[in-house]
Amino acid sequence: MKSKFDIIILSLATDDLSFNTTKKCVDSYITTANELVNKIYVVESNKSFDQNYNQPKVEVIIPQEEFCYNKFYNIALEKCKAEFVMGPNNDLIVHAGCLQTLAEEFDTNPEIQSICPIDRNWGKHSKIYFPNDDKLYYGYDVSLHMYGGIFCCRRSVFNTIGFLDERFYFFYQDNDYACCLQRCNLLHGAHTKARVSHQCGGSNRIAPKKFQYLPKNMNTQGDIFANKWYNEEPFMSGGYKQFKSYPL
Repeated sequence: MKSKFDIIILSLATDDLSFNTTKKCVDSYITTANELVNKIYVVESNKSFDQNYNQPKVEVIIPQEEFCYNKFYNIALEKCKAEFVMGPNNDLIVHAGCLQTLAEEFDTNPEIQSICPIDRNWGKHSKIYFPNDDKLYYGYDVSLHMYGGIFCCRRSVFNTIGFLDERFYFFYQDNDYACCLQRCNLLHGAHTKARVSHQCGGSNRIAPKKFQYLPKNMNTQGDIFANKWYNEEPFMSGGYKQFKSYPL
């Protein structure tokens, strides 16, 4: 089976602990699905980063700009060439069979455009919400169908929605992505057979204060999100606009 996935991981590796956190994420892809991985782009916020992942498929990108989740993701996105793009948090581990499940679903279901794996340790992914049935559940509900820890989509999705909106520097980017998909009638779902484990907030201990989960930070980004989808044209009236085109 040919390589199908480009992986984008945003990292802040300032010490051995934070470096090894990202490395575990990288290694989980190589260990479980090396044949399906084209490239792993690690977008590093530490401008002095000088460590080596010792994986030939890894390319480290160190932007000179201040960290912005969507901007840094877009920087790597422009380099992607594989059929599918996957964006895990750096403190996440993919389980055996995860990428294989996603590849099979995309290959046999031409309607689906975007899929999130599930994490059984995440409250909304418990058996109360998703039974053990190895199925795809369609929907756009954030933290249920749209899991903030990881998503995967056809690269062609970005032909429609353009680059991610760079006004979202850390919070509400998953909400915005879900709204973009729904507005453009691009089907999304969560697959109960594709499993991951996420150490929620694992990197937040070393993040600058503006990226910490504080009410002020989250409310500021929440106001941008609400204004975009309820006050800005053409979003508020049911239209859609691209922020940037995506060069395939």
